[in-house]
Amino acid sequence: MKFGNELWLYALVIPMLGLLWSLVSKKRSQSKSDLPKAARAQASFGGISLSKARFTETSKWFFYLGLVLVVIAMARPQWGEIQRDLRKRSREVIIAMDLSKSMLAEDIKPNRLERAKIVVGSLLDSLAGESVGLIVFAGTAFLQSPMSPDYQILRGFLKDLNPSFVPQGGTNYEAMIATALDSFEQSDGMADRFLIVISDGESLDSSWQESIEEMKEQNVKAICLGFGTTQGGLIPDGSGGYHKDEQGAVVLTKLEAKTLQALASQSNGVYQEANVWVDLAQLIEDTVKKGKAGETGTTSQVFRVERYQYFLCPGLLFLLVSLYREFPSLPKARTINLQKANG
Repeated sequence: MKFGNELWLYALVIPMLGLLWSLVSKKRSQSKSDLPKAARAQASFGGISLSKARFTETSKWFFYLGLVLVVIAMARPQWGEIQRDLRKRSREVIIAMDLSKSMLAEDIKPNRLERAKIVVGSLLDSLAGESVGLIVFAGTAFLQSPMSPDYQILRGFLKDLNPSFVPQGGTNYEAMIATALDSFEQSDGMADRFLIVISDGESLDSSWQESIEEMKEQNVKAICLGFGTTQGGLIPDGSGGYHKDEQGAVVLTKLEAKTLQALASQSNGVYQEANVWVDLAQLIEDTVKKGKAGETGTTSQVFRVERYQYFLCPGLLFLLVSLYREFPSLPKARTINLQKANG
């Protein structure tokens, strides 16, 4: 038998000392007098009579035995083994969603952003146990949902995403990568890491390339999905018309994939256009095979069986019995029928 918390066994000294003190005090009291120092009076119809104190040696033994059993239970005794299957967290995924207004273009039905939400939702349906976080970006970036294996929170954010979340326009890849790396850095670092970039635009600033080395150091691979077509589409303005530039011309937005391709290539990731359906879960699997193999199954682990209940239940019972024996007997109410005397 082994114990999960052996330090509690030192507490056995308390009942042992109490028992020793009881034995010593018993010998002293017997040597002085056989009469108890305190007596109880019991009232009855026959009068008042003395009764022996209810705190007997039996009560003491019940108390100390119960205390010993409770202390052993607190030490968590264990014997026997049981095998359990544990799911290994083998991947950490951060989804970076571009929320620039161009993602509302309808060259992909129903539009680029809604198609991206469907693809991400399909990914969440395929994952089991991986930690997934969400970053939204446009002219700036921020962490919308921290990495967690609980996807319900992320699903709640996902359905409400729209360009108003990031009012600053543009496509700032540098801020997006910096936010992702900061989030990855706060995790344990033992899992395969993937930054899934969902965008339609090319960054006009190449300063994001300075973060590539840090991505490699943190073992982060970029899976870049280009949403849009080379023919492009118009951007609805929400009032029945389309967005126009400063000269008043309607804006035609096209997929600009150069930045996405470069990011994927330099981080040992993969780029794919998403104007047709993309199996994002399979794309992650293919990316894993290019690098180190990520194990996504379960692992078996042997645990000792906790047996504290076998000591706790009888221990509490003995303590309750010892306390019950110490409760004084209270006189019970009786009903006296008064009858008139005859004659």
